[in-house]
Amino acid sequence: MAGPKIAVIFYSLYSHCLTLAEKAVKAASEADPTAEVKLFQVPETLSKEILEKMHAAPRRDDIPVITTEELPNYDGYVFVIPTRYGRAVSQFSSFFDATGGLWAKQALAGKYATVITSTGTQNGGQETTTLTTLPFFAHHGIAFVPFGYIDGNMMQLNEIKGGSPWGSGTLAAADGSRQPSEMELESVAIHTKHFTSIVVQATKGAHRLAKEKEPSASLPKAVAEHQKDNTNASTSSAESTDSKKKKKGSRFSIHGITKGMKKLLS
Repeated sequence: MAGPKIAVIFYSLYSHCLTLAEKAVKAASEADPTAEVKLFQVPETLSKEILEKMHAAPRRDDIPVITTEELPNYDGYVFVIPTRYGRAVSQFSSFFDATGGLWAKQALAGKYATVITSTGTQNGGQETTTLTTLPFFAHHGIAFVPFGYIDGNMMQLNEIKGGSPWGSGTLAAADGSRQPSEMELESVAIHTKHFTSIVVQATKGAHRLAKEKEPSASLPKAVAEHQKDNTNASTSSAESTDSKKKKKGSRFSIHGITKGMKKLLS
């Protein structure tokens, strides 16, 4: 059986989230070699002139830009979202806003998602970025998978570190000068592997249930035909019994009662 399909979707202005996303792709692939893991970036909404003034890193043309139409093709999504004022950047918000057609059909219901983030400071939105993204998941029927405290590094106080129970992450510093630390990248790997294991369990369970609904599909042809014959025989027998009951009870019909009354009166 083929493994799940997971899309790692990011936006990165100064390469921090790109680094996190690439780590997530590697971790998901290691978690389940049968999984199909693909890296995407969301569409840019800023002009080239503005990006130059912001000293943004060059955009990676070798990484495909995802479209909303591609989302239903995947079982799970790892969203790597940078923060603006404690919430998702406008590029991600615009991408989410463009999924109205999918929402109308509930095309993403039953999918899974998790969030990795990058903020400038420790209190700049490590938790609220994910929190304010949950309404998008809820309206689409997407199940959110948090990070929790499965990573022992979550409890350490020896060094500054991004991330929270909502999801792993990094601290970029207000001027973007700080790059993800080895500990943060390790947390991203643990987080993504955990998420992948959840999606694997869910998709395998769905396949198993589908097979149980069609038992003859996995049985030898002769056995399947035998079951079919027995089912047909049972149906015929039930119909015959119903027919006999109807005939037996015909004397109690209006016509039967009327006929009987005429005989008594004659």
